[in-house]
Parts: sequence; structure tokens; C-alpha cells
Amino acid sequence: MGTWNTGPFDNDPAADAVAALADGTFRMDQFRFECGMGPLATDDAESIIALAAVLNGHAPDNYSPSDLDYPFTMDDKQWIRRRAQAAVRPGGSELYSLWEDTGELDEWLAVTRRFVS
Repeated sequence: MGTWNTGPFDNDPAADAVAALADGTFRMDQFRFECGMGPLATDDAESIIALAAVLNGHAPDNYSPSDLDYPFTMDDKQWIRRRAQAAVRPGGSELYSLWEDTGELDEWLAVTRRFVS
């Protein structure tokens, strides 16, 4: 079973995205293509929330913000922020629905919105 909790880095897809930033294997063009245009799949939403947190100067405990320095363009940053904000709205992501189904939506939203605003 994977890791899943309310923090922006507390799940496996987010950890994978952050590790790819740190080791230089992250590719924004590929990531954007995989995410598509519609509502975000759970893994994509978790990754986007982690990337938004990184853009806002946060990092998991095992990394410093400088470890996650990636040459995001202004367009990339706007896209990440826009998609992260969509992920925390009804119909914007499967992740929102999952938290709603668990009965912990308000807790997840309270934590997540601190990192994606």
C-alpha cells in the first residue's frame, strides 16, 4: 500500500515528482502532456499540488528548496498554479472526490490550500 496523507508531499506520486526535480529527470513538457486538459487523475493532482508547494518555497523534510531548483518558465508556473487550484475544487480532480468520500475533505482542503494559493 502506498503513502497517502493530507500534506502536499505525503503521497507516493508527490514524492516521485519531487525526487525527479532533485535528480534532474523531471520533464515539464512530458508532465503537462500526461496531465491532459480535463479533470486531473489522482496521481497527477497529487504531483501538481507538490509542484505548487515547491513553487511557493516549500520542500519535504529530506530536501532543501535549493535541491528542487528547476528552470520553470513563467508559463509553467502559471499552469501549475492554475491546475493546483483546480485540483482543490469540486470536479477538478479525482483526488478531491477521494477526500470527499473519506469524509476528510475539509481537513485536506485546509492543509492543501496553504500550499497552493
